[in-house]
Amino acid sequence: MSATAYIEIEARWINLNQEEIEKKLLTIGATLKNEYFFKEWIFQRPEWKNDARRIRVRTDGVHTWVTYKANATWAVDSTEEVEFTASSAEDAVKFLEVSDIPLLRYQEKKRKSYTFEHITFEVDNWPSIPMVLEIEATSEEKVKEGAALLGLSWDDAIFEDQKVIHEKYFNFDMNDLPDYRFKE
Repeated sequence: MSATAYIEIEARWINLNQEEIEKKLLTIGATLKNEYFFKEWIFQRPEWKNDARRIRVRTDGVHTWVTYKANATWAVDSTEEVEFTASSAEDAVKFLEVSDIPLLRYQEKKRKSYTFEHITFEVDNWPSIPMVLEIEATSEEKVKEGAALLGLSWDDAIFEDQKVIHEKYFNFDMNDLPDYRFKE
């Protein structure tokens, strides 16, 4: 087991038509790499809130990742991330619980992941808000290139995480619902 640490360089867009975005992705030559149904557990100590530090356990049913994230600022290149794989979501969740790190919420999301020339396009669907598009790459210039390929304005880019997007743009506080999942 080895942990990978890096800075994520990413931006998000909201209020887009998912069908049109996916059509544009295929038109530019992007490849659908995978479709996921993620189950996630978000842990956070109260004193971590100011710089948006949290630990996420995520599983797609096959693989499990444990990720530490921090955002001292909300900028295109401000997300510090350390990630490693775990044997199971249940073991990772139990480890964090006995470590006395409070569980904030359980959440689910559906993701379609596309790639084009070292740019990743994530089409995310959450239970209570419209689709969110995330573009991630190795540099801000590459993220901007990905946006331009889809005809998106950089002025519309959002650099906050999903929790902030839920609150700020859709008036939905994810922490008000400790179990945030799709209805069957």
